[in-house]
Amino acid sequence: MAAISSIDLAELYHEITKEKGKPLDVWEMTALLEIYGIRDIDAVKEYGFTSVFDMGEYMQKYIIGKSYPQKSLVNWEKIPPFGKRVFLNYIRGLAFAMPMFVQIFFTLTIGYALWSGVNMDQETATAIALGTFLALIVTGASAQAIGRKGLFYLKQDEFILAANVTEALKKVGLLIILGVGLVVLLIQLFFHIFPFYYFYVLIVFYLLLSFLFLNISVYYMFEEYTKILGFFLLAMILTYIAHAIIKVKLPEAQFISLVIINILLFILVIRKIRRLKKKNTISEGEEIPRASMLFYSLITFYMYGFFYFVFLVTDRIIAWSTYVPAKPYFIWFNVPYELGLDWALIVLILMMGFTEISIHEFMYRINDLVIQYKYKEYKKFNREIKNFFTKFNIVYLVFAIVIILLTYYVTYWLYHYWHIRYLGTFFHSYTPYVFWVAAISYVFMVNGLMNVLFIFSFSRQNFSITSIAIAVGLNILVGLILSRMFGLEYAVLGLLIGSLVFWIISFSYTVKMLRKMEYYYYSAF
Repeated sequence: MAAISSIDLAELYHEITKEKGKPLDVWEMTALLEIYGIRDIDAVKEYGFTSVFDMGEYMQKYIIGKSYPQKSLVNWEKIPPFGKRVFLNYIRGLAFAMPMFVQIFFTLTIGYALWSGVNMDQETATAIALGTFLALIVTGASAQAIGRKGLFYLKQDEFILAANVTEALKKVGLLIILGVGLVVLLIQLFFHIFPFYYFYVLIVFYLLLSFLFLNISVYYMFEEYTKILGFFLLAMILTYIAHAIIKVKLPEAQFISLVIINILLFILVIRKIRRLKKKNTISEGEEIPRASMLFYSLITFYMYGFFYFVFLVTDRIIAWSTYVPAKPYFIWFNVPYELGLDWALIVLILMMGFTEISIHEFMYRINDLVIQYKYKEYKKFNREIKNFFTKFNIVYLVFAIVIILLTYYVTYWLYHYWHIRYLGTFFHSYTPYVFWVAAISYVFMVNGLMNVLFIFSFSRQNFSITSIAIAVGLNILVGLILSRMFGLEYAVLGLLIGSLVFWIISFSYTVKMLRKMEYYYYSAF
């Protein structure tokens, strides 16, 4: 018999089963005691039992007569109704892509944005585009790492660790930015690839946008999408003031705006990290993992971020580098091709909202069903998840068709009936063709991203890298062959084939996971 009173044991039973539900047997009862921190030596010395298993068997008697809350991994009372949460998650997903929308909107309405301008000469436009692409590729990897590791610690309320790892990864990102910038500078000094002004615009945009994207990644980590949108709008207002009111020419007006917003963000990020360190005075630790361990845990995210942004810009580089008579440099901005892709980006932005819906609804559904089915009913569990996946993808496909058609015909209507100034250029040359192909490509790409996000959620990162790496390779191979054989506009077919294969590979692996969801669910962590 126990050395302490039954009342004390009853209180202990209440404590270990609080919010846990009814224990199934003596094994689960013993496990609950061990989770609470009771060892064999504690069971003997403090409670008078021979072992923690003996204690668990004795405490089985407290099961009878007690009411238990239904076991659930999802607190439905704190989650909005289905329609409301789908709408809110769609808006969150949309907010993630809002900086792109700001670019497109202001370029179409006032003729320029933070890193674009319709009236710029092609030489300057080429330099800006190359600087922007380089910034996206270089900082995309760091942004993925910061978002992954920083958010990981935030979700565990380990604020000091989140702050320390964010600082460390920001420094790594800064070193990468400066290192790549130095390499580009040395190549220019030795080989004189571009004229001075061309290179000056390229390198300044690269550095300023890289610093901007690196600092903004901290806000992505905190999932503060509204603030991110606010920073980009503020930068646009500053650009407008400098150019339209003070009469500073582009791109110098954009440089001024980017410098100001970078200084502001630098100060705010430092303050944010300092506040994070003060937020939690009780922590499991403050030392971040060793560099080797941190590298090993994040290398897949660095690689994924790198390949993802390379994939997004590859077809442009291939198209612009295709031989065209009288082209002054080996790579030259092509207006009709770029307009088609920018037009299709509207489809990409509107489809990105589905990424947030997909991961939230899948996790809600899986965590809810895993409680409802016993281990012998794993086939029913897998079937339920697979059916939900099928229905979700059908809805996604219908929505995608509607968005593509709306994007095209709303633009057509605004141009022909409202005569909006810059929209006429969208219907010249091969721009509509590029739009249709790129829009379909982005639909497959976003669906592939949804699959990859699902795969990431169950700790299968390596496969995700394989799928995006193959997509990049095909994008380059198909784009190079077709653009050189038939014309630069056929580079967009590389984007299509790459997106399609990315979707096929990620979709196939996701279906494989769904067939054995019980295994992937319990082996994820």
